[in-house]
Formats: sequence, C-alpha cells, structure tokens
Amino acid sequence: MHFVKAGKTVLQNLVDTHCHLNDPIFSDRLPEVLERAKEAGVTAFIVPSYDIESLERTAILFGRHPENIFPAYGLHPWFLSEDTDLSLLCPYLLKEETVAVGEIGLDFSLECPPAEIQVSALIRQLDMAAESGLPVLIHCRKAFDRLYEILSSYRGRIRGVLHSYSGGKDGMNRFLDLGFYLSFSGSVTRQNARKYSQCAKAIPLDRMLLETDAPSIATQSTVASEVEPRHILEVADKIAEIRNLSISEVCGRSAENARMLFSKMR
Repeated sequence: MHFVKAGKTVLQNLVDTHCHLNDPIFSDRLPEVLERAKEAGVTAFIVPSYDIESLERTAILFGRHPENIFPAYGLHPWFLSEDTDLSLLCPYLLKEETVAVGEIGLDFSLECPPAEIQVSALIRQLDMAAESGLPVLIHCRKAFDRLYEILSSYRGRIRGVLHSYSGGKDGMNRFLDLGFYLSFSGSVTRQNARKYSQCAKAIPLDRMLLETDAPSIATQSTVASEVEPRHILEVADKIAEIRNLSISEVCGRSAENARMLFSKMR
C-alpha cells in the first residue's frame, strides 16, 4: 500500500535500519523528528548504541516509544579503550526488546583506537551475538579484509548487516556469501558517488537495506547534522533511479528484508 505526497509515491511502513535517535542532538526535537518521519511513511527505527553513555539512553528511548523504536546495543570501535568493560552490555542484550548487537565493528583510520583493541572487542561482541542469537550491526572502514577474516570464522553462526557499506563492488560478494546484508545511506545520493552506485546497482534486492545513520551521514541535499529518518526517501529515490525501479519497490524490499533480518520486529 502506498500514498502520494508532494508529487511522489511513497510506501508506508518504511524502516530506517540504522539511525541514532539516541544522539543528544535529537533530545530537544525528537517529537518533531518522529512526526516528520511519520508524514514521510517511516514508522520503524532501529536505534543502535555506540558508547557506554548511549546504552541507557537507548533503553530510555525505547521505553518512551516502544511502538516504533527497536533498540540495539553494542560499542562502536571509535569509543573503545583498554579499560572498556564489555560486560556492561550483557544486561541490555538480555532485554526482550533488543533486536541486534550493535553498533560494533572495525575502523583502522589513523585517529581510531589501536587495531588490537578493536579486534578483541569485536570478537567478544560477536561471541555475545552468537550466544544470544541476535544479528549484528557492523561499522567498517579501512578494515574490510580483517573484518572478512573474522566474520568467516563465524560462518553459519552470525547474521547481520554491514551498515552504510563502503567496501566497493569487488569486495561485496564475499560478505553476501557469508549471509550478510548491505545497507545504503545518504552516501549513495551524492554526485560522483561511483563506488556506492556500483554496489547499489549490483546487490541482490533481497540483501539490500536502507538507512540514514542520522545524524552522521549527509545526503546530496542535506548536511549530516540535519539528516533525519525522513531522508531515507532520498536514499530510496536514488537507488530506484540507479536500478530503474519504482521507489515503492525499493522501499518495500528494504522493509521486508529488515523484518527478515531483525526477526523481533515482526
């Protein structure tokens, strides 16, 4: 089912599969953000934690909006140190409403924590996901070979998504072969986004997800700090253009895939 708004066909019941509505930037305007999302047809939001402080903020957010906020809990590689206590995740992963372990991953950019700290934390959190049966939300930058090596050892025991995938078309199939989904954000909407466009064109539709990563990733029309879940329609519109599909089909496929991967959403 779809409706027409502002000259565009928009599918109802869209899912933003990765947005940080737990970021303090949204604290004073969340009701308006959610209302604008609803008007755009976005009615479900997967909200991952990223550091220790955001764990409880995410739980509180779910408590206030249990009908459409789906929480995930994990520690992002940017916020790790030798002293990080990963056991703090355990009570959150046991919550009935938790849909995933995330945001976790690897980022080997120079300004990030040492690789050995990141790898150790990733493996520990993947173990938690395997034990709990939850899927994972993975951030990866400049570490795709190492990530693939690690994920290969969990083949058949872990499912999940590489969020805002930036690894290029040539490396895409190896993650698909492991059973992972790939998610597309505002990066694909930008002019000259050749790498993202190639992946969006090639990915099987049953492995494609849409996200905004609000408020972290800009679209062609909107700076990152102003991106909201409603901007997922810009992502969908660009992928529809790339693949010569209707925006309704792109949005519908992503929502269907999200509910397959994040089974607690059904």
